Amino acid sequence: MTSDRRRQILDAALEAFLERGYAATSIADIRARSGASTGSIYHFFSGKGALAEALLREAVSGWATQSMAALDPKATPEQALKSSVRGLVRWAFEHPAQFRFMDEIRSLAPADPDFAAVRSLFEEGRTLGAAQYARMAAEGAVRTLPFSIAHALMLGPAYAYLRTAEALPADQASRIADLFAEAAWQAVKA
Repeated sequence: MTSDRRRQILDAALEAFLERGYAATSIADIRARSGASTGSIYHFFSGKGALAEALLREAVSGWATQSMAALDPKATPEQALKSSVRGLVRWAFEHPAQFRFMDEIRSLAPADPDFAAVRSLFEEGRTLGAAQYARMAAEGAVRTLPFSIAHALMLGPAYAYLRTAEALPADQASRIADLFAEAAWQAVKA
């Protein structure tokens, strides 16, 4: 029952954050949607920032699960990069609410004091991505670019598309994921 209550709170928080926006959502809004008491919410989460962090961790985990080939040490740089982009697009089509939330939090995290842990999570991902890109560049597989530029070239088009994408059948979503994966590779390959 405890995990069910926690899940209800997270689901209600996600709905409220998407409907009202993070800043306009209160713990009372989440309480009303979840049916949980305020005490129950605070039993699981220290506040809105902790709820956002938990939702973001789920989102990142979902993307990572879809991108497992990117972590395979035997994967070529092309396979790893394409897997990451393909994973993002597939995950976003399967979980559009989580994607929209992650996208909102990415824009809020740098300035919101609630998001110290979220900023750390994003920085950790950025550091890992930059290190992997630097290894690829050292191998001569990708162009030597500042990671912020490489990241924008690789993921920017997919993010821009996904912000307005409509739900699609799995086969069409998979084809679109493949298109963005190929575009990302073409944008940075050496």
